[in-house]
Amino acid sequence: MGEQSKLYYDVEKLVNSLQESFDLDCAQSVSLFTSKSRSNETWLEDLENKFKLKDDLELDNVENLKTEIDAKLDVLEDKVSYYEKLCKELEEFQNEMKIKTVVNNRRQSQIPK
Repeated sequence: MGEQSKLYYDVEKLVNSLQESFDLDCAQSVSLFTSKSRSNETWLEDLENKFKLKDDLELDNVENLKTEIDAKLDVLEDKVSYYEKLCKELEEFQNEMKIKTVVNNRRQSQIPK
């Protein structure tokens, strides 16, 4: 039974040694995690101070303003399109008037005086 006791003692010693090693690794991991968490919290606070977030009301106001500007832009685009068409029609009318003037001048020159 002496060998069995010695074997039991050696196994328990090994288990205790593994437990100590495991406990040490866990403690180091927790310490590292805590340190990094604090570092991240400090960094987050710095970022929050550096970049202030807008509140919902202000964001809604910006969205409403964007919608208004988009509507005004649509109106302006429609007006530009209208004036472009009007300009084209006026150019066509001007060309027709030139032709009529030339034709009228030829008729006038052919009428005996």
